[in-house]
Amino acid sequence: MKKQNISEKMFRRTFRGAASVLTLACAAAMFGTGCSKKQAETTAAVETEAAKAEDTKAETDNVSKDETLITVESGEIKVSGANSKAVSISGTTVTITDAGTYRLSGELPEGQISVEAGDKDDVRLVLDNFSITNSETAPINVVTSGNFFIELAEGSENTVEDKREAAKDSGKDTSDAPDAAIYSKSDLYITGSGSLTVKGGYCDGIHGKDALVISDDVKLDITAAEHGINGKDSLEIQDGSITITSGEDGLHSKGDVIISDGTMEIHAEDDGIHAETALIIDGGTVDVAESYEGLEGLSVTINGGTVSVRASDDGVNSAGGSDETDDIFAVTEGAAITINGGNVYVAAAGDGLDSNGNVVVNGGEIYIDGPEIGANASLDYNGTGTITGGTFALTGASGMLQSFSEDSTQIQLVVYYTEQQAAGTRITVSDSEGNVIYENAESTQAFEAFLLSSPELKQGETYTVKTGDQEETVTIDGNIATIGERAGGMMGGFRGRGMRGQQENGEQGEMGTPPEGMPEMNAADGQNGAPEGMTGGFGQGGPGGQGGPGGKGGPGGHGGNPPADMGGTPPDMNGAFGQTGAGETLPETSAAAG
Repeated sequence: MKKQNISEKMFRRTFRGAASVLTLACAAAMFGTGCSKKQAETTAAVETEAAKAEDTKAETDNVSKDETLITVESGEIKVSGANSKAVSISGTTVTITDAGTYRLSGELPEGQISVEAGDKDDVRLVLDNFSITNSETAPINVVTSGNFFIELAEGSENTVEDKREAAKDSGKDTSDAPDAAIYSKSDLYITGSGSLTVKGGYCDGIHGKDALVISDDVKLDITAAEHGINGKDSLEIQDGSITITSGEDGLHSKGDVIISDGTMEIHAEDDGIHAETALIIDGGTVDVAESYEGLEGLSVTINGGTVSVRASDDGVNSAGGSDETDDIFAVTEGAAITINGGNVYVAAAGDGLDSNGNVVVNGGEIYIDGPEIGANASLDYNGTGTITGGTFALTGASGMLQSFSEDSTQIQLVVYYTEQQAAGTRITVSDSEGNVIYENAESTQAFEAFLLSSPELKQGETYTVKTGDQEETVTIDGNIATIGERAGGMMGGFRGRGMRGQQENGEQGEMGTPPEGMPEMNAADGQNGAPEGMTGGFGQGGPGGQGGPGGKGGPGGHGGNPPADMGGTPPDMNGAFGQTGAGETLPETSAAAG
C-alpha cells in the first residue's frame, strides 16, 4: 500500500467529522425550534467541501508522499512533491538530476524526459496516463543513472512516440545517437500493470545499452523501424503481454535473450528473436507470426512454453555471428539447438531446425512443417542430432533431410514418398492393434518425407502408416525404420550427413539437372538453383548409401527473394501440441500421452 501523508489523513477525517456534527446539530434544531437558513447553507457548504476532499483522496491514494509529480496541463509543465528541486524545465524538456520516483501524467508533444542523475542514483518514472512525442530526438533519454525503472501505473494508458525520419532511409550515423523512442545507457527495468504504446520511427522502439528486463503485467505494443526491443548486454522477459512489429529483429541482444513467461506476438522483417549468445525459452507463449528467420542464437534452448514460428527462411537457426562461412559443414563451437520440453511448431520455407553444431531433443511436443523445396530440410545439423525423449514429427522435402544420429535412444520412423504429397494430406500412424499413436492433417506445405520419433514406437512392433489413400506397414528393428527410398542423387541417410553443393556469393552452381521428382528450378541451363521466389540453395550432392555420405556438389544456384509469408494462421492441432496463446490451435494430432 502506498504511504499517505498523515496530516492530510487527519485533516480529512476531522473535516468529515465536523460536517457530521453540524448536520446532526442542524437536524436537532429543525426538529425542535427549526434550523435557520444560514445554518442550512453552512451545512451544505461543509458537506460539499467534504465530498471534494474525498475525491482528492481517491485521486491521490496511489501517490506516495515520496514521489515527485510532473504533470502537463494545457501545455504547461507543473512540478510538485518530494524532490522537485531535482527537476528542471527548459521549454518542453524535463531534466531529472537525482534519485527518486517521478510520476508523469498528461500530454507533452515535442517533449523530452532526460535523466542525468549520478551513476549510482536509481531513478523510477511512473507513467500514469502520460503521452510524449518528439521529432528531433529520443522522447525518453537516460544519459546517466543507477538502475532505471519505467513503471506503468495500474490501468493507465501511455504512449511514447519517436517521430524522427527512419535512420536507414536518411543514411544517418546512429552510433552515438539516442536511437530509440525509449533509450537508456543504464540497466532498464519495465514493470507495472498498465499499457504502453511505443512507436520507434527512427530506429528501435526500446533500446537498453546494458541489461533490459521486462516483468509484471505490463502490456507493450511496439512498432519500430529497426529492432522492437533491443537489450544490448542482455534481454530478459519475465512476464507481460508484448506485441511487436519491426523492420529488423523483434527481440534483439548482443548477449543472451531469456524468456521465462509472458505472451509475445512478433511480426519481424528479419529475425523474430535474435541473440548473439544464448536464446533460452523457459515458458510463456511465443508466437513469431512473421519473420525471415524465426529464432536465432549461438545456442537456442527451449525448456517449456508454447512456441510457434513462421519463417520465410530458417525457422530455428543456431549459428555463430555471421551465417556465412567458407566451410558450410564446419561445426561452430557452442552452436546447438536443444529442446527439453514445451509445445513447438515451426513452419519454414528454409530449414526447419538448422544448427551449425548439434541438435538435441530430450522432451516436448515438436512439429516441423516444411520446407517443400529440395534445397532445404526440416532437420539440418553439422554436428550430431540426437533424440532421447518427447514426440518429434516433421514433414518436408526429402533431398536434404537428415534423420537423427545413430546414437539416439528413441526410435525413428521415416517415410519417403515416390510423389510429392499435397499440403494438408492426412498422415495416420497406427500400431498392430489399430491404436492411433500419431495423426496430422494440417501441414501447410507439400512434402516428400515424413519422420516420427515417439516413446510410443516400440521394438518388434509393426506399424501402419496411412498417407492420404496410401497405406504401408513396417516392423521396427533397430533405432530407425524406413518406408520407401530417398530419390536418387540425394544425400546419405541415417548414419551421416550427405554433402551439399556449396553456395558462394550467389554464384550459379555447376551441377546438372535436378534429380527426378524435384521441383522445376530457375537457375541457368544445367544449373541446380532454387525455385523461383526462394533464396539460393545448395547444389545436390552425389548419391549416398544408407549411412554413408554423399558426394560433394558444386556451388548452388541463386534464386529470388523468399516468400513474404507462410500462409497465415498456424495449422490446427489437438492432443499433444496444445493451444497457442492467441487462441489459435496448432496442427491436429492424436499422439498418445507420454
